[in-house]
This record gives sequence, C-alpha cells and structure tokens, in this order.
Amino acid sequence: MKDGNWRLLRSVVALSLPTVLVAVLGVRFLLNDVPVIVRDEQVRVRSELEREAKAMREDPASADFVWERGRGIVRGTAESGDYPADMSWRDWEPEGGTKRRDMWGWKDCAGGRLVWARGIGEQDGETVYARRTDIEERDYALTFYVFVPLFLLVLAGTTFLGAKFFVDYVRSRDDFLSATAHDLTTPLVGMRCSIGRNDEEARMLNERMIRLVANIKDFLGLGGRRPKPQCDVVDLLKCCREAYAIFREDYRDLFDGRDVPIEADGDAKAHADETMTVQIMWNLFGNDLKYAAPHGPVRVRVYDDGSLVKVEFADEGQGMSPRDMARAFDRYYRAKTVRKSGKGGFGIGLCTAREFARAMGGDLTLAANDPHGCVFTLELPK
Repeated sequence: MKDGNWRLLRSVVALSLPTVLVAVLGVRFLLNDVPVIVRDEQVRVRSELEREAKAMREDPASADFVWERGRGIVRGTAESGDYPADMSWRDWEPEGGTKRRDMWGWKDCAGGRLVWARGIGEQDGETVYARRTDIEERDYALTFYVFVPLFLLVLAGTTFLGAKFFVDYVRSRDDFLSATAHDLTTPLVGMRCSIGRNDEEARMLNERMIRLVANIKDFLGLGGRRPKPQCDVVDLLKCCREAYAIFREDYRDLFDGRDVPIEADGDAKAHADETMTVQIMWNLFGNDLKYAAPHGPVRVRVYDDGSLVKVEFADEGQGMSPRDMARAFDRYYRAKTVRKSGKGGFGIGLCTAREFARAMGGDLTLAANDPHGCVFTLELPK
C-alpha cells in the first residue's frame, strides 16, 4: 500500500473509532448487563407476587375465590379454569413459588396471572386462596437482544457511508488538484520561453505561477511520506533573498517603496536542500504578503541558535486564534478569518513547507507575536 493510502487509512480508522467503541460497549452490555437486568426483573416480579400471596393470607376476603380440598370452590368465581374438589396440589401446576407447607405460586391466565396461596391454619391447611393480578414481567431480554444489534447495525452502516464519502471526497479533491497542476504546467513553461530577458516583472510573475504549480505537485507527491532532500551547505540569507525577489514589487507597493528587512545574526549556513529551502521561504513570504503585510510591517531574521540555524518570519497582522494556530499546518486547513477574507488558497502551502523542513532534519513552528501577529520560525541543522 502506498504511503498516501496509509495516511488516508489512518484517517478512516480515526473516524471509525467511536463506532468501534460503541460496538464493543454494546456487545459487553448484551453479554454482561442484560442477563443481570433480566434476573433483577424476575426477582422483582417474584417479590410482588409473593406480597400478593401474603396479603391474601392476611386478608382472605381479598381473594377472588377460595378452594377447599374435597369441596372445590367454596367462595367466589374462578374465571381462569376449572378447580374440581378432587384435584391434588400438583394439579395447581405452579410456574413458580414454593413447595413448603405454606406454599404459594402463580401461573399465567387470561389477562394477567393467577396468584394462589395455601392456608396455614390448623383448619385452613386444605384451603387455597387465589386471585388474578396484572403484575407482568417485562421482556427486557427480547427488547435488548433485538434493539441493540439493530442499533449497532445502523450505526455501522452510517459509519461506512460516512467513511466512503470522506475517502471519495479526498480522492476527488486530490485528483482535481493534480489535474489542475498538470494542465497549468505546459502553458506556464511556454510563457517562460516567450518572455523577453528585459521584462523582469513578467518573468517574476511567471516564476511565481510556476512555483505555485510546483507547490501543488510537491504536496500531492508527498502523499504523507517525507521527501528525499539532497542536503549540502546552504546560505540561508541567499535563499531568503532569492525567495523574496519574486514578491519584491508587491511588498514595495504595500510599504511605500521599502523592502522587507532581512537581517542576519551570526552564521547563516545550514545543512539543507537549497531548492526545498527556497520553496519553504517562498511559501512564508507569499503567506505574509497575502494575509499579514496589508495590516503592518513584516521582518525576517536569520540567526545562529546552537546546533540550529533559524529563520524567523515575524509580522504584525491580524494573527490567529489558539485553535487556528494548532491546526495551521493541517492539510487543507484554512482559518475562518482567511475564508471570510475571500483570498484564494488551497490550504497546502504551510503543510508542504513543514514537510520539507522536517525532511531536512529541521522543523517549521508557529507562535503568537506580541502584541499581535504571528511568528513563523524555520529551523535547520547547522
């Protein structure tokens, strides 16, 4: 399986985890909890029926009918069957109860259950008191064993459809970006050949468009895996100026003809891939030009920090919320304020830039600027 597919698979697994957890809890509920619930319901019904039997012994007048051995029904009417005088105790056919001398029991009858209790007095030992009651045992077992599997089945189906939609959506978006990048490459390369040597502005504009297309291609080519950089000694100050040159005129328009200050403090040499480094800086300059520069100044500083060389891009723009900062490097993520601004973008520039930085043994981080704005810091090994 390709690395890109592994990344997509991890996302699908993450989406499915809640369903798996609910399924595990549902099976545990069926195996462990439902039997206990059924048992508790049986105990409840038995206790209520036993109370009914005890109440008839204490108050024989509350019985629907009274039966005596050798005489049959001596009081009341039995609507639930025949109880002849010569029947034995076994003929009562209890579904539950006790066989002690003070035995009592019950059995189903039309419209409920018949509860009966044997008299316990000396002259009452051959007497049975009986009455119909509507105490019913709730069939929790059937309810849970049907409803829970059905619920889990619906949940699994919904999760499957959601995961399928997610996979189809991601693949269609990647296919669209790939087709767009491919279709743009040929005319842009042709434009580069047609632009005259002295037309610097057109050449820079063409270069920016080519780099934008390359950005998309690089991102799609990553597929969740690290690129393989060709590292050597690189002058970060030179890379910074090369990346800035593509945006110089736009920055000057915003800053009244002034350039973005690029300062060097200490050794500016790093062990990195020059092409990737320029691409990272190009993304950062383009990001600041689009979102931060219209609101305030931008500065760049290259400095030595122990075993690392750092390039700091600081702006005084609108900044980001903590939530947006936490997701700034996520694939396709664009902050809410950015979407409202109407400015274009795919949300892949920062993601690709950080992938490149980490592939070279460094990193790209984001922090809040004081009092407002953001600071992007590119770290590369010396």
